[in-house]
Amino acid sequence: MTHEKKLMFLCDASDVDVVVDSFADHPVYTLTIETFEKILRFGVQEYLNETIERINNHPDMYDGIVGTHDSSAIIAAIIAQETGKRFASVKAITNCQNKYLSRRIQKQVIPEHAPQYAIALDYLRNPQRLSPPFFIKPARSNISFGTHRVEDMEALENYISRESIDIARYNQYYLDALSYKPSYHNAMDFATCNSFLCEDLIEGEEVTVDGYIFEGDINFFGVTKAYYYPGTNSFFYHAYPHALSAELTEKIEKALNLLIPALGIDNSFFNIELRTDEANNTFKIIEVNSRIAFQFAKTIASVRGFDPLHLLCDVAVGKKPNLRPVKKNRFKYCYNYELHQFSDAIILQTPTQSAYEEIRMKYPEVCIRNLIHENLNLSDFKHNPESFRYCVIDVPGDTHKEIMDKYEEIVAMLGYNFATVDSRIESAKFDFPGAPPGLTEGEASELAWQPPLEE
Repeated sequence: MTHEKKLMFLCDASDVDVVVDSFADHPVYTLTIETFEKILRFGVQEYLNETIERINNHPDMYDGIVGTHDSSAIIAAIIAQETGKRFASVKAITNCQNKYLSRRIQKQVIPEHAPQYAIALDYLRNPQRLSPPFFIKPARSNISFGTHRVEDMEALENYISRESIDIARYNQYYLDALSYKPSYHNAMDFATCNSFLCEDLIEGEEVTVDGYIFEGDINFFGVTKAYYYPGTNSFFYHAYPHALSAELTEKIEKALNLLIPALGIDNSFFNIELRTDEANNTFKIIEVNSRIAFQFAKTIASVRGFDPLHLLCDVAVGKKPNLRPVKKNRFKYCYNYELHQFSDAIILQTPTQSAYEEIRMKYPEVCIRNLIHENLNLSDFKHNPESFRYCVIDVPGDTHKEIMDKYEEIVAMLGYNFATVDSRIESAKFDFPGAPPGLTEGEASELAWQPPLEE
């Protein structure tokens, strides 16, 4: 007889519907869902103090703790470590979330797969460390905030003066969480997390490798390839699975089998972004995340037939995940689309419940995650430097054309409506949703085309 397992599940508010749907009929796992937004309102230190004390007073309250994003992962790691539950260690989380710490370890373990880098202050003291142009990003941030291509020292100084306050404000919850106990204080982490990291530009196609490590045993789910809106650094969609050559796949897995334990990651999911040169069978690491890529959970499930969110809970309760398919309705591919606007706008309308229901009736295999609310500006939500992401859609199918046709119909059915910030005049509508500004209708419609997968 299978005994019920209770888990504390920390995620973003926009994730809740997906999580509830994933576990609606699960025979074992019962979740207590807590959103990161609620934790922020409560106060990070207050939440940690109260939650840890309560769990320690009632050890049987939860069998496991999980976190799904950078924000909730650091909270989950501290709670797990303080209550004897299983999750990625606080050290592993900080080694990955602070990209400077991560680069130092990468250079020690797999130096040929990491770019040259320098913390901004070190570069300003010694500009010989890197040759412009180069790439900058906050040592700790997410969703590409503060990422820029830099042509000279003046540009770097400009970005530091303009964006450092926002980076520090964003990272305050992280520092508050690590202040729970002196043993979590890492001087190098605290000294650099609000700084910019400068790196050599990395060429190649962007791919992501997802998987998990359970008691030292590493397993990979496969590779996802990123496609961008043309002329931008904003993701259009991620295609899963993507086939690399056997030689490059072996080289990547061999390197990651060294790097993952070196970062201290165990009993955790991981998500590792790379740039690959398939012609030369080489790659370099963009970044390593010691958590699930929540955005790709349904993407992977649609093809592999198992739900990564269920496996995440397996790891949390000390059960070795089983990658055997449990879903009968599986597809050859799944594209994870991101809808973006390329200028700020007032949100006039998001999808109605009847719109969601109509899509569910016609395409029950599709998963939609709305990220915004009406009567606010797109800039009120997390965004990258050049665009505003407002919806994520998983569209499975067996051919490129089938998936693209579904996608275009679904976007039209969703019915998002925006107005320009200054005049509340409806934004220009193109044949293709979310097109960058300045394009003709014909140019915008061409953005929908991407090289098809081999079929």
